[in-house]
Amino acid sequence: MGKIALLLSHLLNPALLALLVFAVEGWFDDGFIGFVAMGIFALLPGGVLLILVRWRYLDQVYPDDRDERAILLMSGGLCYAVGWTILYWLGAGLMVLLTAGTFVFCTLLVWLINRYWKISIHAAGVGATACILLVNVGEVAVPFLLALPAIAWARLYLRVHTPAQVGVGMVLGIAIPALLFHVFELL
Repeated sequence: MGKIALLLSHLLNPALLALLVFAVEGWFDDGFIGFVAMGIFALLPGGVLLILVRWRYLDQVYPDDRDERAILLMSGGLCYAVGWTILYWLGAGLMVLLTAGTFVFCTLLVWLINRYWKISIHAAGVGATACILLVNVGEVAVPFLLALPAIAWARLYLRVHTPAQVGVGMVLGIAIPALLFHVFELL
């Protein structure tokens, strides 16, 4: 069971979720913009993460230590902020910009919360992805909702989070894109 929980954690990590979200948005909107976004929001932060582990700034890919998690979150937030700026400069559509903004705001809020309490980054990522996909493609995305209990189970089974940390992560992940989509009248 531990291998399944770890596999789910790898498959439902924020970088791979960014690949999924921007691939969907590229498919439905602008393929070039989607491709650029996948590179900036998935490959770039994933590469930075691997470099940080290789250079021993982080002791593992999913660090437990809140100071190490802060490094991970700030480097991701920086990549996402640069990514949002590039997408804006390229003339990306509103949905893509709001999705990119979700990554920026969620990451910064998780970083802020992480200073005081360990929140689940995975749960926030899955919650945000579920919300974004439901707004983008509607009921076709309903099966992705199974990712919510799957990642909750995985993170709890691995004993890296409490139920509260997973639950708050999911709520934050769902709330940020829902709020952004509501403000811009897409929800």
